[in-house]
This record gives sequence, C-alpha cells and structure tokens, in this order.
Amino acid sequence: MNFIKRRILTSIIAFLAVVQLDFFIPRLVPGTAAQILASGATLSPSEVIALTNRFGLNKPLIVQYSIYLKDVFTSWPPNFGNSYQYWPEPVTTLIMQRLPWTILLIVTSLILASTISFVLAGISAVRRGGPIEMTSIYSSIFLWAIPAFWVGMILIWVFAVWLGWLPVFGNVGFNSGTGLNYISSVIIHAILPVVTLTLSIFGVNYILLRGAAQQVLQSDFVIAAKVRGLKSSVIAFGYILRNSLLPLVSLLGFSLASIISAAIPIESVFGYSGVGDLFLDGIGHRDIPVLEGCFFYLTIVVIAFALIGDFLLLRLDPRLR
Repeated sequence: MNFIKRRILTSIIAFLAVVQLDFFIPRLVPGTAAQILASGATLSPSEVIALTNRFGLNKPLIVQYSIYLKDVFTSWPPNFGNSYQYWPEPVTTLIMQRLPWTILLIVTSLILASTISFVLAGISAVRRGGPIEMTSIYSSIFLWAIPAFWVGMILIWVFAVWLGWLPVFGNVGFNSGTGLNYISSVIIHAILPVVTLTLSIFGVNYILLRGAAQQVLQSDFVIAAKVRGLKSSVIAFGYILRNSLLPLVSLLGFSLASIISAAIPIESVFGYSGVGDLFLDGIGHRDIPVLEGCFFYLTIVVIAFALIGDFLLLRLDPRLR
C-alpha cells in the first residue's frame, strides 16, 4: 500500500504543477490574440485595444492568475472562459465536441498496435531469428525513428492522391447523411489517421515487448514449461508474453503521453477535428483559453492513466505489495 500512497501523492503534486504551468506557459508565447487577429485585417489601434479589453488581456497578470485559479478549483468541469478565435464559444464546449474524435483515434490505434505487437512478439519468442522477427525488428525501429506526421503525409500521397482510394482530410464526408452512411463515412475518413498512429505506437510497443520477452526466455519457469513438452504457442503467449507485460504497463502513462503528442500533428495533417487540431489552432491564434483547456485535459488524462498503470502493475507484480 505504501507504493500506491506514494503514487497518489506524486499524482497530486503533478496535478498541482500542471495547473501552474497551464497558466504561465501559454503566456510565454510572443504576441497576443488581439495582435494576431489584427495582423490579417486593417484595424485601428483603438480597435486592437477594444479586442484586448474584451479578452481580458488588459488586466494585471496577478488578477488573471487569481481568476484562473478560482475557475479551475471552484467548478467542474473547470471554466476556461470563451475562445478568442471562436468567440464567444466556451472552451469546454469546443473541447467536448472534439474529444470523442480524439478518443476514437487514440483508442482504436492503441488496441490495434497492442494486438499486432503482442502477436508478433509471441511469434518472435518461439521463432527467434526467423523472417517475421527480423522484419518486425527493422520495421519497428524504422517506425520509431521517423516522425508520425511524415508517415501520414506519405500515406496521403499514396492512398488519397495517387490511388484515390481514401479521402484526404476531415472526420466525415459533407454529404454523409445519417445511419449506416454516416458510420461508413466516419470509418473511411478515420482509416488513414488510425493507420498512421497505429504504426507509430507499434514501433515502441514491439521493441519493449520483445526486449522483455528475451529476458523472460531465460527464466526457470520457461525452461520448465519446455521440459514438460508444452506447445510453443502456449509457452509464448501463456508464459513469456504474460510476464513481459510489466514494462509495458509500468510505462502506460508515459506511453500515453507520447501517443497524444503523436496524435496532435496527425490530426493536423489529416484535418481531423480533434482536440489536438484545436490545440494547434490555439497556438497559431494565441488563443490562451483554448490552450489552457486543451493542455489541462490532455495532461490530466496522462496523469490518470499513469495512476491506472500503477494499480495494474501492483496487481501483476506481487513484489510491490
């Protein structure tokens, strides 16, 4: 229980640190929303001042900070105000509209990548040095090394531009209709983003699983299972991989952070209207409330999943109890 208490305390400290960084980091970016909005139009200095006053950017920093803390800690979901770019739309409304698309992208990709990594790592454990293992190793290293958005642009060029099989951008077609037509349009538009993120996740997951499996191969219980004459598939998936999941589970929070960081540019490349795409729009337009809201929710998800990973690790590894 001391392990869980330490992890909970660490999560609380991380949450408090996130709340502080969430306020100060967006304000370190040069320029203001009023200046960005005025740069593309012919606005007088008085109109720029009016925009600054509307957004509350004329208030002292300490006043803005106190208002921010009050809105975060006295309401749930936290009130981050109205978006500058989509004025007067509330930030929470914008995030909740786009959050299901990001969840669909990340969860689908994570399930596919984990399943593929698990199967290939199992085959590699019983057929060491075979073509499947060598192909998996080199492809995972390659996919781990290159940026995910670069893979996405290649897939767009091949399957959307050259072959014309899949749409270039968007979450759903303009004339998708309802019912099965709408669902099929969502699936078709999600194929390329999901494949891109799946390949990115696979590169990390397979390397971790294979490395852990190679260590477990030398364990006494694996040798005993071989002596008992158990099937290779039973040894691979029931003994080796089952005991190789600890590193993957222990890195659940950190891996989710890397998945989210990969999903953000992928959403932008494919014009996929998720939270990541909204976050990048907020950076470009100095939309401080949007940046605060996106950063807050994304980091809270990472902290929560890291804590869940600790609970699972405690369940899988009795030595921590």
